[in-house]
Amino acid sequence: MFMPLTCMFRDTPADLASAAADLIATHVHSAISARGECLIAVAGGTTPVSTYRELTRRDIDWAKVVFVQTDERVTPQLADRSDGLIESALGLTDPGHRATWHPIPVSGDGRETAAAYDEQLSLLRAEGVPDIAVLGLGTDGHTASIFDHTLREDPYQRVVATTYHGEQRVSLGLNYLQAVPTRILLATGGSKRAALAQILTPATGAAVTSAAVVLGQDGYILADAAAHPGQA
Repeated sequence: MFMPLTCMFRDTPADLASAAADLIATHVHSAISARGECLIAVAGGTTPVSTYRELTRRDIDWAKVVFVQTDERVTPQLADRSDGLIESALGLTDPGHRATWHPIPVSGDGRETAAAYDEQLSLLRAEGVPDIAVLGLGTDGHTASIFDHTLREDPYQRVVATTYHGEQRVSLGLNYLQAVPTRILLATGGSKRAALAQILTPATGAAVTSAAVVLGQDGYILADAAAHPGQA
């Protein structure tokens, strides 16, 4: 069941990370109670990673949690990818950690990687979507690796391949993310203020951003004071 769009603003990035971790943990418990497990799609980036570190401090039955990625750069350079940051922040490769982790298996080109991940997701939930999606916000208003020029490209695919500034990326698809019942968008810093304003109070005639499309009229937006459109 979808809830109306909820905006939560906190003074600092640390306050935001704590509030976001509390929110995620609440929905994890609900999913486990309802279905016996929780499938979470997680984004990379500084803001989500801070939240993941905080989330590890919450009392969660990690053996019933499965993590997948929202998107990834298709590059052999590990330092340029998001999977390592996510693994480190959530402790997914630490001895004894009980959560299940399915990073995007980067191999070959974007289309090959997308096809392989689509197959992986179909094994996890053949007809369903994740219970939760934790999303970041780009300064241009994109989320995951869904950019303005790809909004109308294969919107019904579960996993899509795209190119951004000459770089291949793989992302969960637009409609797939829209169907996730709990979508949580995180934003910190003044550089995100304009993009966040375009979601909350879109300018007449302005292009609709992928973050706005994915969120629609429900879900959650969490931002710090610096990203708040109403701040000076």
